[in-house]
Amino acid sequence: IDPEKNVRGANGIISTPESRVKVLVIPTDEELVIARDVEAAKNK
Repeated sequence: IDPEKNVRGANGIISTPESRVKVLVIPTDEELVIARDVEAAKNK
């Protein structure tokens, strides 16, 4: 992981060009997903 890219907190690739795998920062909204899952479970 590129330390400078990791500290920025921006979306995108944070691995170094030499890395064997790509490491990505992807924005999520876990609370929204949980709320939707709870709502779906209530309506079953």
